Amino acid sequence: MQNVLNKIGVVQNLGWLDRVIRTLAAAAMLAVPCYLLITQGTMNGWFFYLMLFSVYPALTAIVGYDILYEWLGTKSCGTSERNQCGTFPYEIDAALGRHPIPDSNLEHSLSTSHHERHPAH
Repeated sequence: MQNVLNKIGVVQNLGWLDRVIRTLAAAAMLAVPCYLLITQGTMNGWFFYLMLFSVYPALTAIVGYDILYEWLGTKSCGTSERNQCGTFPYEIDAALGRHPIPDSNLEHSLSTSHHERHPAH
C-alpha cells in the first residue's frame, strides 16, 4: 500500500489518533445497522446510507490522507515530535517516544527509518 501511495505522491495528513477515531467510527457505522438488520430482519433506508457513508472514514483511516483536510490546508499530524506524519506504525513509534528519523523526506515509514541513539544513563 505504501508503495502505491508513494507512486501517486500522496502525503499523509492524518495523525494516529485521528486514524484510530475514524476506524472506530467506521466500525460503529457498520456495526449498528448490521446489528439492527439481524435483530429486526428489515433494512430501512438510513441503514444503507449509514453503511455507505462508513466507507469514507474507513478509507481515509487506511490511507492516512483526507482530501477535506487538504482543501482546508490543515493536518492532524506533524504538530509535535510525538505526532509525526507517516505510516501508522511510524506514527505509533513516534507517539511512544522512540524518535524515528526518516531516511527520506518523502517516505516516513519504519522500514526506511532509523532511531536516535541515546547515551546510556
